[in-house]
Amino acid sequence: MKRSTLLATAAFAATVGLAAPALADYVRLGSVDVGYRMDKDTAWTRFGGGMEGLRLVADGNDVACAKIVAHFADGSKQDVFSGMLREDRPVEVDLRGGTRRVRDVSFTCRSDARGGAKIYLAAEVGRYKDEWMRSPDWALFWSRMFHWSAPNNGYDANAWVTLGRESFDGRRDSEQTFAGWAGRNVDRLGFRAVNDDARCGRVRVTFGNGSTAMLDVGRLDQGRVKVVDLPGGNRNIRDLNMVCSAAGKYSVNIEILARK
Repeated sequence: MKRSTLLATAAFAATVGLAAPALADYVRLGSVDVGYRMDKDTAWTRFGGGMEGLRLVADGNDVACAKIVAHFADGSKQDVFSGMLREDRPVEVDLRGGTRRVRDVSFTCRSDARGGAKIYLAAEVGRYKDEWMRSPDWALFWSRMFHWSAPNNGYDANAWVTLGRESFDGRRDSEQTFAGWAGRNVDRLGFRAVNDDARCGRVRVTFGNGSTAMLDVGRLDQGRVKVVDLPGGNRNIRDLNMVCSAAGKYSVNIEILARK
């Protein structure tokens, strides 16, 4: 399933200007709603600085998009995607224009699911980290998403417990579901690639009440715990569905942790 290994997908990416940078580190910014069987124009406007790249993830169902366009601060724009945004296949976009400072991303999309769907946006900040930290929204908003000031991404070994491990074979994306929660309620999860760098294109958590949420895990550096906050008020986890792959070796083991 890994896109970079498929020639057909690589050709498609070249057509629409997509790129899949190796092990880019994305942080989820938020989501836009997609309506049922009707193209709906909507936009995401909240950014704290420049970006190297943008990742788009469909949630709830596949999403058909007539167009997704990034508008930059200098007035230029970039057509970043059109076609079917599959729920199991995130799209990564190399932002090229406007000195990489996005004013908004507009969506003209629809879903065939009666309840509609969502598209999650995640940013690869890269060299613009300092710019985001100088944003007026940093203290109240962005600092809760980007844990740059916390040592080891907010991980303290004394405050965490290992729940288990999942193995992902090869550099192609593979899917595993971890269900060893035993009624545990947690507010933060940790992910650690044990024997190689790894990449998780999709991680979905299902709660005890049946609701779901997408977690932005993305790149995992070997041996380093990546901490992810659980959204909303749900804390009773039923299972965790992960689509991940190894960066270099034949397989990678990913350790799943929870804060005590």
